[in-house]
Amino acid sequence: MSTRFPFVGLRPFDTGDEALFHGRDEEAAALARLWRDRRLTVLHGPSGVGKSSLLRAGVLPRLGGRPRVDVLPIGGPAFRADFPLAALPDLNPFTFALLTSWYPDESPTRASGSSVSGLVRRNVRTDRYGDPVPVLAAIDHADLLFRGAGHWDRHRARFAAELAGAAAACHGLHLLIAVRTENLDGLLGLLARAGVPDESVARFPLDALRPAAARQAVRGPLGGSGHPLAACAPELVDELAAGEARVDPALLQMVCHRLWGELRSGGESGIAHLPEAFDPILRDHCLTALSRTANEYERLPSCLTTWFRETFGGRSGGVAQTRDMPGTVLRALEDARLLSAGERGGYRLRHTRLRPVVRDLDPDPASPAPPEPPRLDAAETAFTSGEPELARRRAKAVAAAGGDARLRGAAECLLGTIAYHQGRPGRAVEHYENAAGAFGAAGDAVRVGMLLAAIGRLRMDDDTAEAVNRLRAALTRLPGDLFVRTSLAQALWYAGRTQAAIAVLDDALSQDGGVPEALRLRGELLADLNRAEPALRDLDRVDHGDRPSTRAAWALARRTRDGPCGLASTEELELAADADDSGPVLLRVARVLRLGGAADTAAGLARRAVNARRPPLPQHLHKEAERLMTQ
Repeated sequence: MSTRFPFVGLRPFDTGDEALFHGRDEEAAALARLWRDRRLTVLHGPSGVGKSSLLRAGVLPRLGGRPRVDVLPIGGPAFRADFPLAALPDLNPFTFALLTSWYPDESPTRASGSSVSGLVRRNVRTDRYGDPVPVLAAIDHADLLFRGAGHWDRHRARFAAELAGAAAACHGLHLLIAVRTENLDGLLGLLARAGVPDESVARFPLDALRPAAARQAVRGPLGGSGHPLAACAPELVDELAAGEARVDPALLQMVCHRLWGELRSGGESGIAHLPEAFDPILRDHCLTALSRTANEYERLPSCLTTWFRETFGGRSGGVAQTRDMPGTVLRALEDARLLSAGERGGYRLRHTRLRPVVRDLDPDPASPAPPEPPRLDAAETAFTSGEPELARRRAKAVAAAGGDARLRGAAECLLGTIAYHQGRPGRAVEHYENAAGAFGAAGDAVRVGMLLAAIGRLRMDDDTAEAVNRLRAALTRLPGDLFVRTSLAQALWYAGRTQAAIAVLDDALSQDGGVPEALRLRGELLADLNRAEPALRDLDRVDHGDRPSTRAAWALARRTRDGPCGLASTEELELAADADDSGPVLLRVARVLRLGGAADTAAGLARRAVNARRPPLPQHLHKEAERLMTQ
């Protein structure tokens, strides 16, 4: 993304900002070399040190023109707003987000049924000698995996296992993960539990700028413009360093962005008194960030500013005691470039140069800071981080702003997913219908199909006949949509019409035999019917390691085929832990354990299956659950 300003302010540098990105040549060359040479690299550093900027504006330009490697777009684990999670409730949101960011042209229908290794292998190209071309893939903002304790914990662990499996299975894959230093141990621990030995991970620490590099970061974008900032770069850097050995790159960009706009290009005197020029800029930054954070977390700006001044404005440095402030607010202040997290917990003021400004902050400024323009990616981040209410407010603001139909549709879709996540299916349907209208106006039939499928699946819980009717109507509107066909089959199965469901799936797979969701569902239904061999043929063609319903169906088909030989294995016993509150999964696991001789455990799981709600057990399977409960 090009910019009129030579300094980007607080936003990261993007791939189009290469000409403005200076001071990191050595780091960019070293990281590009390490990424090419090692199978797994972790880039780490504190918040705002420039990890995203280094990747996008420093490393990618060095690799993009190389014909012997494929460099994927930088991916991330943030939840996709334009995907209705109710359509596939057991989908791993981290895996889906990553794959659709690496392969934006891939059909969502195929991406939703793929593993990391499966999709990477399917897209590997070969050179003229028939050898696979190395694939360089990066994951930015991996810190989202460590936010929101208890929120999608199972998905986090499975996502790490996916990455480990891809690193082991795809020999041409070179993976780079960017994470904040305070989360480095957590990331390495996740990977280690997934089977990645610590010694196989190359670490690349990124620090703040040294003074010489900071001066280059000031002068480089200005070129020969004659702007006063170029002449006073040494003094500017010394003032911002405030006696420390490193210069904060985020604060440097923010100050230069503001000064460049305030000073006349080619002015005679430059900046006469740097402290007097810096203090108002840093004060405005602090007050704006505190005001916006207070408004987002429904606090009084004056109270938050007073707390911040008293906690971080003292003369002593180091980590402050912050137990009286919620972690969500502290992380927001870290994201706003006011605080830095310690490696062992706690927070400190981001840089020494901020301290005299913070000490004199007025908690009652003359006018409140203007609200930040609504951004959909901020809503996605909040939902991924386990802050659904904050995500709802942000998505609602995006939807209310109007504008582009696709953006409005994605915001409404996220509002529907949040409502579904909070157990409000009726409200979810309303938002999904609004989203379908917006995407329909934009001519996006694929997303309309996914939304109609999600609406149909939500209707299954209380009215299967209505769900079938809605999905049949959707199929009339979108006759070739495989997502809708698969959802119709699911609805028919819920209505007790299993053979009709299999017939719909047979028809869909005759149209396209590689649709993962159709193969997955047909295999599950065949396993339920004790047709083990055809069930295993379908299930062995899909990646089912991260989908509890499919893992349970595969285990059931295998037990049915092999007979009750031997006690239930550890792997089979662990299936119950992943079942959550899913009636179909719990019943399948109960059947597996009953065949493995664990009758009492099976009876308990069958009882849980009858009472499950997300999703409930189809009525026609209650008789099977009762049989297991009484045996």
